Amino acid sequence: MFSSNQILEISGEMSDLESTLAFVINMDGGSNKSISYQITEDGRYCIGWLDKDGWIKYPFDYDPHIIAAIVCQHLNKNAEKAQNAGEYDWADGSNSNGFLMKAINGSCASEENGIKNPFYGIVSIEPYQNFYAK
Repeated sequence: MFSSNQILEISGEMSDLESTLAFVINMDGGSNKSISYQITEDGRYCIGWLDKDGWIKYPFDYDPHIIAAIVCQHLNKNAEKAQNAGEYDWADGSNSNGFLMKAINGSCASEENGIKNPFYGIVSIEPYQNFYAK
């Protein structure tokens, strides 16, 4: 993505996904690339830059608004799969469905961590439960 050993991990509200996605795509070289996606068996929504070997090209030009809406719908349908779901049930506060975005390790493996051809990946996005203490 940025450097071969880049660490990127962003959590946020669904309303922040479009601007976060636009930031990441811009940092990865911009929207002039062929943006693609794949969904892992455990439900992570992955975005990459080439429609090859496991990656599917979007049937429209890059548009962070459209892609964010698609990802939000996917994450909301899979909210119960959030790794931290229920983690703060004991606490006084409120929860909301959100996202956790991570850079994909640009490995040359045919599959790594459930992602096919991760070399072409930019980020994975998974459901995340945001907690707000009172």
